[in-house]
Amino acid sequence: MPHKLLLADDSVTIQRVIELTFADEDVQVIAVGNGQDAIDRVQRDRPDIILADVGMPERNGYEVAAFVKGNPATAHIPVVLLDEGRARAVGCDGVLVKPFEPQIVISRVKDLLAGREPAGMWSAPPAPQGPTRQASSDVDLRSAASAAPAASDPLEAYFDRLD
Repeated sequence: MPHKLLLADDSVTIQRVIELTFADEDVQVIAVGNGQDAIDRVQRDRPDIILADVGMPERNGYEVAAFVKGNPATAHIPVVLLDEGRARAVGCDGVLVKPFEPQIVISRVKDLLAGREPAGMWSAPPAPQGPTRQASSDVDLRSAASAAPAASDPLEAYFDRLD
């Protein structure tokens, strides 16, 4: 029986990329376009893992993560936000910064589903208590597999235009 991955992202492009990324894996992708639909699906379908964008209509990714981690019935579900920001403060299990390498996503999801904490799930050490800020020198997860692309990288520019 395949694992269920709930993807909450209002970008149809990202939804399609994730669906294609897991096409040959034992992972069923359930994609929704807003945070409220994600919360509804979590309650109805009980996914095995959640990937959520931070900026979505109705409810953002932080609210989705806080809902999941604040509910004893769902707190065990790994949540990965597609941006760091306040992800740790709401109890997320990691972050992925867009655009990301498909193999990195597969690796991170498989590790979390197996109960392992993947290396590199956070781009920076834990922030001290108090107001959260994102460091300007954040390194995304792609650096684990290859060097970060230059600003002129066509793939990065393509994703920027689509979002």
